[in-house]
Amino acid sequence: MQSLFTTLLTTEELTTAAARLAPLWNPLFATQPLLGIISTAAEADRAAIIQAASRQAASDFTGPLKAADDTRDAAFTTLRDFSATWAKNPTATAEQRAAGDRLQAIFALHGNTLHRLGYNRQSGLMDALVADLKKPQSTADLTALNLAALFGQMEQAQTAFEDLAADKSATEGGETLPTIAQHRPLLTLRLNLLLDNIAQWETLAPTPELAGAIAKMDEVITTLMAPALARRTKAQAAPDPVPAPQ
Repeated sequence: MQSLFTTLLTTEELTTAAARLAPLWNPLFATQPLLGIISTAAEADRAAIIQAASRQAASDFTGPLKAADDTRDAAFTTLRDFSATWAKNPTATAEQRAAGDRLQAIFALHGNTLHRLGYNRQSGLMDALVADLKKPQSTADLTALNLAALFGQMEQAQTAFEDLAADKSATEGGETLPTIAQHRPLLTLRLNLLLDNIAQWETLAPTPELAGAIAKMDEVITTLMAPALARRTKAQAAPDPVPAPQ
């Protein structure tokens, strides 16, 4: 069986190895409950590493929050202004102007300039505005004025901002979050343990099913190890740095 030198793999390569090997060995573990438990734990470590790698650091939230806020501001002012246009349009029908008036009253209630407020105050008012605009009469008015799509965009922009703000709060609020440093050693340990057990299994109790699965695992391992071994060879061939003059 091919060896997986986990210490040579990048974190991305390590998680890829776990993802590609699991479907090959999990069917074998139907009669090996302990190995199945270890495989489940390895998958949890892999998922935690993926989550940790994709989560933004707290210092990275300033730019994305500003962009998300700009998007919801633009969506808010667009819907507000189109509603006002219908309310004042002399060529609109009486029903259309009435619908525009009702929508404008809702915007005025929550603040026509709420987009100029700070993040927290604006978020509370936006949530209330969205709730009022989702009521049956408002929904009918938005539909009658062909503004339902614009409302959908505003609601989506508000949700996106709130999701990002919640992510920031969780990161900065001391919530326990997975880290690569915490889970990579565990994933490495469990992958090696599983591979060692499979190798012993092959030696002591080989079966055609096991041999077929190992052949597929060897293909995965060979593919994943190729760039890692190439990096090691290149590093070993690099000349020693020239000492600085004394």
